[in-house]
Amino acid sequence: MAHVATRDHGEALPEVLIEERRLGAWLKIAAVDPRSGEEAVAIGPANNPGSVRQAAIGKLKRRLAGR
Repeated sequence: MAHVATRDHGEALPEVLIEERRLGAWLKIAAVDPRSGEEAVAIGPANNPGSVRQAAIGKLKRRLAGR
């Protein structure tokens, strides 16, 4: 699944690949920047996938901004 995310200053990331895997009551979401191959993972409650997805994308944005 592709998802467009924005950087903190409003610039859009070209594309973010999202992988979701349910682990019982938990959801593991990996966000990957296809250009750099950089990956960030977040784990949270499966009943709130939107916040887990946003956490993974936020971690990826911070990781990319630090490079």
